[in-house]
Amino acid sequence: MVWGFQTWDANGKPNNYGIKPVSVVGRIPLAVGQNAGSWSFTVPAGMKVGFAVSLDEGGSTVGRRIVASGNTITVTAASTVGLGNYPASKCELVVFMEKA
Repeated sequence: MVWGFQTWDANGKPNNYGIKPVSVVGRIPLAVGQNAGSWSFTVPAGMKVGFAVSLDEGGSTVGRRIVASGNTITVTAASTVGLGNYPASKCELVVFMEKA
């Protein structure tokens, strides 16, 4: 017997995909203390970029804010703990595209 969970949209089409498939469009290496930068990526109409932060090398204090908007990833300085704020440690951003 198979157990699982399924959902459907209004048209009866299954829409529960488990782990979300993504297409990686790039990587951004960030240096220790780096708190500025902007990177743009070519993505098809109807798509936007997102990111995942790799394991870092020992950061413990907040120092950068990372925002994905449309086809751009932007890094700015940050000094408070909050959603989108990260330590300014050495790490890598893995940039992917997803439906807008």
